[in-house]
Amino acid sequence: MAPLQARAETYRFGLDLLLPDGRRLQQLPLEKEDFSRAIEATFFDGLRRGVFPEYRFSLDEAWIVPRFAAEARVAAESRPELEGFEVVLAGPGGEQRKRFEGAFFEGLALQMGARLARAGQLPGEGNLAYRLLGYAEEPPVRKLGGLVFELEAESAPLPILEGSRKALGPTEVWDGARPTDFPVVFPRHVLQEGVEEARKHPEREVGGVLLGHLRRDGQANELYLEVTCFVPGEETEATDVSVTFTHATWARVREVMQWRGEDELIVGWVHSHPFRLCAECPLPVPADCQAKVLFYSRDDEFLMGLSFPRPFMVGLLTAVEPRLEGVLGHLPVKLFGWRDGRIEPRGFEVMD
Repeated sequence: MAPLQARAETYRFGLDLLLPDGRRLQQLPLEKEDFSRAIEATFFDGLRRGVFPEYRFSLDEAWIVPRFAAEARVAAESRPELEGFEVVLAGPGGEQRKRFEGAFFEGLALQMGARLARAGQLPGEGNLAYRLLGYAEEPPVRKLGGLVFELEAESAPLPILEGSRKALGPTEVWDGARPTDFPVVFPRHVLQEGVEEARKHPEREVGGVLLGHLRRDGQANELYLEVTCFVPGEETEATDVSVTFTHATWARVREVMQWRGEDELIVGWVHSHPFRLCAECPLPVPADCQAKVLFYSRDDEFLMGLSFPRPFMVGLLTAVEPRLEGVLGHLPVKLFGWRDGRIEPRGFEVMD
């Protein structure tokens, strides 16, 4: 297969940051790191399909193809607005493509809005609109602040172990897992340990790290995640609304991994919400009341994107509110994961 670079144009990308009234505040060039999560999400989809035989991919084979908005397709040079982009990767099993909407960069726009608001450059609470832009350029021309993809390869493959899902025994589906979602299996004791840790400290958030294995069921040719262990973050810095992983936290995780000796991967994280429902909250607890306890804040999404960004990684949210268990039908937990490069709630399976 011919290298993608030989078959495609080179593009620069940016975000137009706009005030609520539509005036441009500034234009933000997008660097290769801003697309890395989309590139790995594309690779991971191909890995699940068998396009790639192992968790090793050369990022310099990645290509970003702009998807111009309908009104901009005729005159892209004068109207470079994009409705999204497509990532293309070449693999031994063919070419892997995945589409992303412009909303992929919503988190980055929110971060920039908050930063500009703190600097006094944006009124209000940092509400900021944005447009995704794409400009064609002739390779090998490099423009200041632009984007030409020469990404480094993954140095070593992540281990994928063999494992039959049937051998795990019967499982119970929690929160309606989508058929197309990457399967995630938790042992019940890990969930219980996460909830118990939250109940020990009901006045503040607590956190921890999840260990596990990526496995492929050879019979079903299915890739799945088996969570195996919860490492409480005893050295985390926590308040009633946030948790921070410190160097001591990671040192403790590495120590546990070495002691267990099972060649586990870091596959996600756990944190709690100490929030309570009001005394007048009716039973069963309404969905909007549940959402005031079991939700991901901007800080939660930022931490997960920074420390747990790989497409197979998950975030387990635990709660101390006892009334939630009755309405959920299981322990007061909610799982979040990556879907098309964005963090969303998701279902999972539980084994005893």
